[in-house]
Amino acid sequence: MKEEKSFFKKIAVILPVFNGGEFLSDSVKSVLEQENNDYEFIACDDASTDLSLAKLLELKSLFPENFTVISNAKNEGLFRTLNKLIGSSKAPLIHLWSQDDIMKPNCLTECIKFHENHDNISMSYHDTEYIDEKGEIIPNDKQDGTPTIITTSRYANISVRWGCIAGNIANVTLKRSYLNKAGLFNEDLVVSGDFELWTRLASISNIGRNPEKLIYLRRHAGQFSRNYKSIFQRIQEDIAIHKKIIGLLPNKEQKIALRWWRWKTLTSYFNDLLFLLLRKEYVEFSKLLKLLKEKNNIFKISMRWFLIRIMRLIKLDIYFYKKVLDR
Repeated sequence: MKEEKSFFKKIAVILPVFNGGEFLSDSVKSVLEQENNDYEFIACDDASTDLSLAKLLELKSLFPENFTVISNAKNEGLFRTLNKLIGSSKAPLIHLWSQDDIMKPNCLTECIKFHENHDNISMSYHDTEYIDEKGEIIPNDKQDGTPTIITTSRYANISVRWGCIAGNIANVTLKRSYLNKAGLFNEDLVVSGDFELWTRLASISNIGRNPEKLIYLRRHAGQFSRNYKSIFQRIQEDIAIHKKIIGLLPNKEQKIALRWWRWKTLTSYFNDLLFLLLRKEYVEFSKLLKLLKEKNNIFKISMRWFLIRIMRLIKLDIYFYKKVLDR
């Protein structure tokens, strides 16, 4: 008996768009010019106030078989739009995409191959290169020692120390069968819905890290101008997520994880507090100060922050983290 042929593409690329600006067309074209044609590509304009929808429709007219464009009548936000796109797609794998970034021609081929080689992972993320506004590569010599397969406990330990493991949405591929178990993005969250979903997926299955650098992730001034306005919201959401992450660990490891969280993550929030103060964002500063006071003594947080700066000056911070916090 012959195996029934699937009419679904192997992978879907979904792109939420809001005021995509000057980089949108190049981002879309980089998907439409993939070497692998076994994909569906759906973009949703989230009630942009610029010419984003017109740009999308123009590109659709050039690539009518590969590209679908939908739109929201009113602005729904990132995670509600992503859920709409997931529901509009059919492929078993879903690659999330961003309006600023560029896919390398082999990106989808390598994502499909990675999931075929690691069938029992709920999601994967791949490495990236960084580019600036002009498309020039920004040097990045940081080494990532994260393994290919990340267990639930490994995910929890990494996230407590370093935050959201993928770093972005544009380098993430989701597996639909696991989304059906874990659920979609939490639409009540404004900033950290991705981090929260990765945590739910990691709690039910291993996730994967593909070390191949498959996209160019763009850094530009427009992103920076938006970031400070959402600092408090991000931290408020992240704190609740970190609480769930620590709960994924065995009891004997939770104490160590909490110590790391206080020294690494909570102290990094003090950086954000100072940043808001320097920018004279006094309303956001007051909200974040109140939140940090609720989580820990603000004097202790500031002293940890100061001590870490001193240790970095004399190059003792790595020793401190490895030898002291892991006790």
